[in-house]
Amino acid sequence: MLCLICIFRFVGYSATEADINQLFKRADSLFQVKQYQLAGIGYDQIAYLSGENIIKTKALIKKADCYLMRKEFAKAEVVLSRVYYADLSDSLVYLSRYKTALASYLNSNFGEAESQVIQAKSLIGDTNLVYNIYPLYVLILNESKKHAEAKVALSAYANYFIDDTMQLRKVQEEIDLIYHSSKIPFLKNPEKAKKLSMILPGVGQLYAGYFWEGALNVTLQLAGLGFTGLCIWQKYYFTGAFVGFSIFQKFYGGGINRAQFLVEKRNHIKTRTFNDNVKKYLLDNKALNGG
Repeated sequence: MLCLICIFRFVGYSATEADINQLFKRADSLFQVKQYQLAGIGYDQIAYLSGENIIKTKALIKKADCYLMRKEFAKAEVVLSRVYYADLSDSLVYLSRYKTALASYLNSNFGEAESQVIQAKSLIGDTNLVYNIYPLYVLILNESKKHAEAKVALSAYANYFIDDTMQLRKVQEEIDLIYHSSKIPFLKNPEKAKKLSMILPGVGQLYAGYFWEGALNVTLQLAGLGFTGLCIWQKYYFTGAFVGFSIFQKFYGGGINRAQFLVEKRNHIKTRTFNDNVKKYLLDNKALNGG
């Protein structure tokens, strides 16, 4: 309660520079001790009280950081959407755009994340700042399955920051290897898996790469049909129609949905593996650390 009172003590009048500095100091202190919710309230108060867009922008970025630390990525996006870019320096535009792209990326909003990077590239005059956003840009493009563009971006990033010719050649060879056609994840069509299972049970699972699961599904469907036939042959028509056929129908419908799920699971694993390998390469390769 004491912290809240301290944060809101300036409500009701225009804050002076000293007031703003004091609020920043308190909010920063709360952030450092991981009191992100209270720190966010403090930064929001600064954004509300300050009449200067630069101060307001810095406060909004810090408030977004509080949400990022709490893994509330959508809320971080909303906060950063309040930034007004007209009179900001390149460094603040970069930081705002980068944080917004990061929040969107972490929120799986890859289209918006890419849009933020494109705007940063167009509006920021400082080339060094522009290229600093490229590692995130590469990850965003990978998630959007734009692998050719991601390779171009990663190569451009390496070419900009690496001065040593031999080192640059080595890194470019590594990039070529990472994005070799054999390494790019080949994704299968979930709808095709459904249709295959509708036409011929078990084939959808086989298409997804799960042979034994497909074989089991076919076996269970045949067992249901077999039980139906046996009941009819023994003149248990009701039992055959409502028990045996219901078993077949259950595994037939379940097999169709399962085939779609298995393809989506396979695609996710392959995509995640590739994208995580690129992410690890960016983090591990010191030669790619920008300025």
